[in-house]
Amino acid sequence: MTPLSKSRNMVAVLWMIGAAISFTALVVAVRELSDSLPTAEILFFRAAFSVLLLLPWLAKTGLGALKTKRILGHSGRCLATFTAMMLWFHAVGLSTLADAVAIQSTYPLFTILLASLLLGDKPKVIRWVATGIGFIGMLVIVRPGVIPVNTATMMLLGASIFYALSNTFVKWMSDTEPANRLVFIQNASLTLLSAGPAVYFWVDPPIQELPWVALLALSGLSAHMCLTRALGAGDASLVMPFDYLRLPFAAVLGYLLYFELPDGPTIGGSAIIVVAMSVIAATERKK
Repeated sequence: MTPLSKSRNMVAVLWMIGAAISFTALVVAVRELSDSLPTAEILFFRAAFSVLLLLPWLAKTGLGALKTKRILGHSGRCLATFTAMMLWFHAVGLSTLADAVAIQSTYPLFTILLASLLLGDKPKVIRWVATGIGFIGMLVIVRPGVIPVNTATMMLLGASIFYALSNTFVKWMSDTEPANRLVFIQNASLTLLSAGPAVYFWVDPPIQELPWVALLALSGLSAHMCLTRALGAGDASLVMPFDYLRLPFAAVLGYLLYFELPDGPTIGGSAIIVVAMSVIAATERKK
């Protein structure tokens, strides 16, 4: 690996940590809005406001910045992301914060598997080990066979698979598609896809919910910008395990905001994940 490649991988790790923080803020906003707004409307707000935040960039660069030859890739990514978000946003309102993030966080493993099968990525042993350890930490939190498999669990696992497919499309297109183009096209497409069901089920958002709508827009844009840049700068097998950091972040916020006290397995599983991610980060820096 060249020094430039090593540097790009470390930058990609930092982007992925930013994505984990942003996604945690996003799930809190969705959780707060789920009691008063339908899922399609939440998704519409999240995508539409992201488009508005990106309009200054588009005005500066011009419509030519959206010109692409990867129509198939963008279409596949947008459909996969729309499906994943509809499943995830609905399930978040049915689960505790830590459990929702823990179950949905299986998607880094699916991303690594899909990138390996479809794109020819060849993860190094240390990355497979870190991913496996992170997955074990997730299992410690979820405790399959102890926590019943219900509708919310199945929706969260389905969302994980579609998120992984979306990330695979991003990695496939990252050689020609800059991050801003990927993020703008995705959010514009999500706005169009969610507009119909949002209007059909429309509920006027209460004034007290507007700060959560603002957090929804900002964290959603930040999460996908960070994720897109991470996948464009580094190997999927390197950056995706760091998404597991969402688990301890969510456990802390669940306690602070909703008094959802993490139990022993949640704390132990989160500790396993933090150690695994720290080891792989230290290994990359040492190289």
